[in-house]
Amino acid sequence: MVTYQTSAQHTETIRFGSAKVEVGATVGALTNLGLAEGIEFVEEFKPIVLTPDNAPEITVGVKDHYATVKFNLWEVNLTNLALIRGGIDTLTNTAAASASVVDELHTLSGTTGCRLDHKNGSGEIVTAITVKDSVGTSTILNTDYVLYLDSDGYTCIARTTGSTVITTGETVKVSYTYIPNASITLSSGGLNTISARVVRITNTNSAGKVFRITIYAAKNQGGIELKLPADDADESLAAPIELKGIVDTTRTAGDQLFEIYDEQGVSA
Repeated sequence: MVTYQTSAQHTETIRFGSAKVEVGATVGALTNLGLAEGIEFVEEFKPIVLTPDNAPEITVGVKDHYATVKFNLWEVNLTNLALIRGGIDTLTNTAAASASVVDELHTLSGTTGCRLDHKNGSGEIVTAITVKDSVGTSTILNTDYVLYLDSDGYTCIARTTGSTVITTGETVKVSYTYIPNASITLSSGGLNTISARVVRITNTNSAGKVFRITIYAAKNQGGIELKLPADDADESLAAPIELKGIVDTTRTAGDQLFEIYDEQGVSA
């Protein structure tokens, strides 16, 4: 007969699944890095201990307080690598020939934006844009629709609340011109200041609730390491990444290193 010593106290705090990894200059400008494995968060610090001669030792604080996110990045995107590395590289885009898109279909619900299918390699809004409603009526920028760039450099379109031409839920026809990249070059050497990045890992469960960790000021800890697998290997190239966060003294004490945000572990 098995005797159990306890039972689950909060089953909602049992976590499953991996996470999405995002990095950016600020919390409001995070880029999804895509596929990764071995995602890991580690906090570390050293207690400050005083040892008097005539009393037991006492802990009076902590020092060397850090938080680190480590992972192997499968999508070796040079633009994202340069972002992670904090400004020690030069990224050069070589443009290809321009291309035109005619009557690309997008459904605009409310004022929620839709990403266009193609983007400029320069990261700028696409050009020569015309938008027609479902029956071919021309629309006006900033009257019927607005344009903006998302964090990945794609042009997005959204209906305005005051549009009398585009109704919510209507499918519009978007025509535009874009210039993709023919190649991207990352070069390095001579730039020695590594800028801090926000790094965030987010686990979303089957109910759509998130468990999220955000480090406010993390710096890349190592150079690019690319081990190319054998031609017949059942694995892909992956770049090991380590981002180490330090205390950001510009923030309020008690909220200077990282935040753990939890919707999953809240009892109904």
